[in-house]
Amino acid sequence: MKSLSLILSLLPPLLQICLAAILIARRIYRKFPLFTAYTLFALCAEAGKLCFVLLHGQNTLKYFYLYWGLEAVYAVLGFAAIREVFQSVFENFTALTWFKFLLPGVAALMLAISVLIAALHRAVDMGPLEEGIFSLQIAVRCLQLGVFFLIFWLARFFDLDYRQYAFGIAAGFGIAAAGILLGTLVRTGRGLKFIIFFEYVSPVAYCVAVTVWLASFIRPEPEDPFRDFRHLFTPELFLQQLQRYKRETKGIFKP
Repeated sequence: MKSLSLILSLLPPLLQICLAAILIARRIYRKFPLFTAYTLFALCAEAGKLCFVLLHGQNTLKYFYLYWGLEAVYAVLGFAAIREVFQSVFENFTALTWFKFLLPGVAALMLAISVLIAALHRAVDMGPLEEGIFSLQIAVRCLQLGVFFLIFWLARFFDLDYRQYAFGIAAGFGIAAAGILLGTLVRTGRGLKFIIFFEYVSPVAYCVAVTVWLASFIRPEPEDPFRDFRHLFTPELFLQQLQRYKRETKGIFKP
C-alpha cells in the first residue's frame, strides 16, 4: 500500500510537468489562461506539500490546515477553469436569450442537490469542522459535475466536435469531480472503516483526469467547424434541434 500511495502522490505532478510544458510550448495558455494557472498552481501546491511533509511530517494540525487550504484554492481555480471552457465553447451562443440562464440554472440546481445530500447523508466519525469541510467539498464537486454534463449535453445538442481541447479539459474535470465526490460520500457516510477507499479513489480519479488532459493536448487541435458561423444559431434552429433530439430519444426507447 505504501508503494501505491507513493506512486499516486508522484504520478500527477510528473504528468502535470509534461502538461505544463505542452501548454507553454504550444502557447495554449493564451486560449485557456485559467486552466494553465490551475496546472501551474497544482505543481507548486504538490511541491509545497512535499517539502512540508519532509520538514514537519504529515500527521500534524498544520498539515491539516495546509492541505485543506490548498484544496480550497484547487476548487476555486478548477471551477474557474471549467467555466472558462464553457465560455470558450459557447461564447457565440449567448445571443440566444434562453442560453444565458443555463449556467446559473444548472449551478443553482447542483447546489440544491449538494445541500440535500448534506442533509440526508449525515457524516460519521468526524467533528463539526471536518463535516463542514466535506460538505463544501461535496458542493464544489456537484457544481463541477453539473457544468461538465451541461457542456457535453450542449455539445451533443449542437453537434460540436468533441476533439476540441476544451472538451478534454471538461472531461478531465468531470472524471476528477466524480472520483472525489464518490470518495467523499463514502468517507462521510461510512466513516473510518472505509478510509482506505477515500484515500485511494480520489487520487486514482485525479491521475486519470491528468492523463486525459495530457492525451488531449498532445495532438494538434482540429479546426472548429462552427468558428465562423456560430452567431447564426437562432431560436428557430434551437427548436429544430430540440425536435430532432426528441425523435432520437424516442427511437432509443421504442421496442
